[in-house]
This record gives sequence, C-alpha cells and structure tokens, in this order.
Amino acid sequence: KMKKHVFYILLIAILTAFSASAQKKPYRNNRFSQLGFVDTVKIKVWDGAIIIPVEINGETKNLMFDAGANWGFWIGNEEGWMTPSGDSLTVYDSQTTKKEMAVFRMPPIKMGNTTIENYPLVVDDALTELVCDKFDGAFGFDLVTCGLLFKFDTKDSLMIVTDRKGFFSKEEKQQPKLKYEPYKTYYMTSPRVWVNFPWGRAKMIFDLGWVGGWIDVPETFLERWAKDNPKIQQGIEDYTIDIDTTFITSVGLFGRSEDTMLYRRLHFPEITMGNLALQDLWISTNSHMLKTGSAVLERSSLIIDGPKKCFVFLPHDRKREIVVEDENKKGVSQGLAGKNDTLGVMKAVVRKGSQAYQKGIRTGDYLISVNGVPITDYCTFLNLVEGGE
Repeated sequence: KMKKHVFYILLIAILTAFSASAQKKPYRNNRFSQLGFVDTVKIKVWDGAIIIPVEINGETKNLMFDAGANWGFWIGNEEGWMTPSGDSLTVYDSQTTKKEMAVFRMPPIKMGNTTIENYPLVVDDALTELVCDKFDGAFGFDLVTCGLLFKFDTKDSLMIVTDRKGFFSKEEKQQPKLKYEPYKTYYMTSPRVWVNFPWGRAKMIFDLGWVGGWIDVPETFLERWAKDNPKIQQGIEDYTIDIDTTFITSVGLFGRSEDTMLYRRLHFPEITMGNLALQDLWISTNSHMLKTGSAVLERSSLIIDGPKKCFVFLPHDRKREIVVEDENKKGVSQGLAGKNDTLGVMKAVVRKGSQAYQKGIRTGDYLISVNGVPITDYCTFLNLVEGGE
C-alpha cells in the first residue's frame, strides 16, 4: 500500500499565503455580537490545518483558519448573499500571480455562539477542483488583529475563541513560545516568525494554509544567505544530503503553476521556532516562499495570543520538542500534471538512488491507478492517500 507520507513531501500545497495592497482602505469594522465572551467550537483538523464549521445565510459552511492570509477569501463564484463593499485590492498569491479583486462583505457569520458581522473577503474559483470539498473558504489572520484570541486543541478537535485579554495566561506558562511580527502597514496582517537554523536564522510566514507542510526554504534564499559568507555556505553543504533538478507543480490562490527547479534535500538534527525544537527534520528547496506550515499542529495544539503577539505551542506529548522523522523513505512523491495534460493527472517526482529509482520509476512518470483504482482526478488521489492506500 502507498502510505500518506510518500506524497506530502514536496509538491502539493493546497493553500498558500497571499498578500494585498489596497487602493482604498479595506473594511476594518468587523463587529462581534458579544463582548467578554468565551466560546468552545468543535473543529476539523486536516493535516494540521484548522477547519471551522460556521453558519452563513442559514447553511453550514467550512472555513479554514489561514494565518498566512491577510483577509478572508471564498473558493468558488460570487454568491447572492455577498455584498460589494466598493473597495478593491491588488492581490498576490504565492506564485506571484497578481489580480485586481473586489472586496465583498459577508452576511453575519455565526461561529459557535458568536456572530461576526461585516467580515471582508475576496472571491475566486481557481481552487474549486483542488480543495475537494474540504472547505468553502478561509478566515485570514485579521481575526486576530481585530481582537480575538484562539486556542486550537488539535488533539481533541476543539477551538476556544475569546476576546478576553490574558484568558490563556495560565496555560501559556512554561510552554514553548514563538513571537511573531505583523507587517507594519495597515493592510498587511499575516505573521512573520524567526526560525533558527544551525548557521543562522530566517524570518518566515507562519502559514497555516500550507496544508501538511513543515518548513520551506527556497534555493534562491540559501544562495543569498550564503553569498560572500564561506561559513554559512559550508554549513549548508554539511546539512545537504543530495541535490537534483526536478519539476514542481505548486498551487496558489489563483491556481497552479509548473516549473523546473533545483531540488536540494537537507537533514537537520534540530532547528528551533522560538523555544520549540523540531528534531530530525528533512526539508527540500522546492518552493518559491520562505514559510512554515500546518504540520506542526498534527503534534501540538496552539494558542494564538494577539495582544502578546505570540504563538504558544502545547505539544501533545507535553515535551518541548517534536521529533519529525518525515524523510521520504521510498524517494517518490506525486504532483499535479500540467493543466492540458491528457495522459494523466498526477506525475511522479523521484530522487536518484532511492528505492523508487532503483525499481525503475522516473520523474515524470504518470500515476495511473492505486490498488486498482484509476486516478482520474486529484480528489480521487487525495481520498486514497488519506485512506492509507
């Protein structure tokens, strides 16, 4: 059987951060139906990503909490119950695709016992075929900057949300913390965090919309980091296991892109995020963005304390380190084929010298079926992977 970790190593990021520059100041007048409230809401956890059931216009919808996004967004077409705000944004997704987009206001969103009014979002249908009904849209990090505090209990699939400052103070004591820095301009709210590598540190997007991801460091960033610094260059080489050239299919808010990139695989005995240690971590330089994703929440709950501007980790095993052990033992992962490719929907990416390579599988080979089930669309593939096939 094909195990889940075989596929989530390098190619498919369902959602990634997007940023926006405003032609007019976007709506900041979110209102909440309660003050001094505390709500507990049952959530879904998908590869560490947080999916929040809410009620909109009398129907239950699922919104991802995407800390890498500045604003809310809706996947699909404009709905009749959305109200144009008169504002517009120039939005960039993780593939640097740019669009001018209208800002809509949602009708009241009921989240637990609390109602959120005037929530702003943008709308696009490019991801419809790729989210596989996992969620309908997303909240951005603006909910934190608007005054809410969150605890995502990913062990018991619960969310506690409150507007009471200091509500989680007792739980935060003696727990691993990670300070974040929001952008300084009024239209940027997604958090940046410092991640410590053996030879230095890097500021990254903390992107909970990057489903199942640990750490991404682009090769171009390593090159800039090591430029004119032989010590850092040697450090990078010391932690590099192998280098190859491969194709990558990546997904942003406005759809997918294909590229050929240098693929460097690095193994770190330990890196730290604040005072949380990630041990036995493998990363690949196969992306365009410097970011950390949702995978940490598969093994740790999270408090987002907006007033203190910090993330507080609550590891499920109550330790201050997480042993990742996520090396792709078989050396094969799968990515989306080209948009107009008629031979298949998924292609293999294979490391030279790996078990898969020795068995004759090559980068670019199509995945036709899994245990006799034809792979005719991405959602069939995703469901089989999540089922342990």
